[in-house]
Amino acid sequence: MKLPRFLRVVEAGPRLVVELPWLLEDPGGFAEVFRSNLLRYEVSIGARTVAEGETVGHFEVDLRGEASGAYRVELRSRGRVIWKQDIFAQPRLSRTPAQVDALARELAPVLLFSAKEEYFPVSLATLIGAPAVKASDDTVEVKTVHGELQVPLAQLSEFLRYNGHADYLLDQSAFDAEKVFDEVRGDCHNSTVYYSYLEEEQTGRAFLNFHTFYAFDPKTGIAKLLGVGPHVFDRESLSFVIGREGEPECLVVSGHLEGQRILFFDSLKFWSEGRVRMSYPDEKIAAVKGHALIPVAEGSHALYPSPGMYHISVLAELAGHLQGPLCSLLGMAPPAEESLAPHQVLLPPGLQSDRFASYTLRPLRFDLLRSEPLPESALYDPASAALVFSGYWVDVPGLANERFPPFSSREVDPGPWCDEAYPWNWDELPASLVEHNLALAHAIEAELKC
Repeated sequence: MKLPRFLRVVEAGPRLVVELPWLLEDPGGFAEVFRSNLLRYEVSIGARTVAEGETVGHFEVDLRGEASGAYRVELRSRGRVIWKQDIFAQPRLSRTPAQVDALARELAPVLLFSAKEEYFPVSLATLIGAPAVKASDDTVEVKTVHGELQVPLAQLSEFLRYNGHADYLLDQSAFDAEKVFDEVRGDCHNSTVYYSYLEEEQTGRAFLNFHTFYAFDPKTGIAKLLGVGPHVFDRESLSFVIGREGEPECLVVSGHLEGQRILFFDSLKFWSEGRVRMSYPDEKIAAVKGHALIPVAEGSHALYPSPGMYHISVLAELAGHLQGPLCSLLGMAPPAEESLAPHQVLLPPGLQSDRFASYTLRPLRFDLLRSEPLPESALYDPASAALVFSGYWVDVPGLANERFPPFSSREVDPGPWCDEAYPWNWDELPASLVEHNLALAHAIEAELKC
């Protein structure tokens, strides 16, 4: 099937270079649909217009001196907006890619899963190009500017890279009828975690984000049975805020959508900000050889500050692993197995163990996002080109739809996103909870190779 190619992001760094393949290759056919092949473009960030002009298929904008962020590109034909797309650009950064990579390897987290977890973080190449996806005859429906389109799953990457309209939605109501993505479960022995890097010029702070991607979010319990929340494509992330002097100041982990009330063990804590901010480093944060231990919720893959039971509406989820003494204290049934199973821990590349696997750490180079990927290298993943799609990847039944990085709130406005997170205070929790978490970290450390 020949897919439409509306907009090609050629470059998004010190220069923003955009081409319109459909208009360039078939100006007559383009004019039949949109009434003209002479378009007016406007490029803005926030409420400020950066550039505007006319185009017949190609335009460039000088972004030297401009801030990093999501730039909105609007195209008009005879005064009517026919296209709007966000393009993430990083014109300049104070750290080199190698320096960012070194920082990421220093701070990369240890991920702690529940014993019943069945899905593990996959690479972007697997997410949209696993053999089962490529072999599938299934399609995803997208309402486009020229009508409804059935996109074959085998061509999904191509569609995303050239059709990144900000309002496009990968419609789950008619998506994955063959349950292909349900079966792309990843492998704890072959997992991938990504990192991205942002800077806030006005404060001198930087934000080091770690991202995990999953092909499917099955949820658990009643939410799973009622079909409230399960969805294809899932992304989770955490952020380290790096101060002006280059040292981490705090750690922000995100669980669910803002506005959803989250309860920790029913009554120990509750919040609705969707994410939690902790001072970092902090001796009360469990860590393995200096790498923060981050619990992952069973099914939803949400990230939390502490292992435990969390409740969100009809969803009850276990994050990480609970050992017997804490269960007894909280009046819960003890786990079937006290010790950690091999699949429950994913270590960063710098830590090695015969019992637990280490994940692959890859960069999301927002400074190199473009429709046609560059050759693969140690500091560049060509599959990240799919992230130029600025529409909605995640169609959540009954809830708000979600975008992927770099177009979520974490990347678009990282300062307020981190600063307005719920402030987590360990002193408000039982000391036995902190001791439990530190004991888990110690048990993992005991399994490391010297």
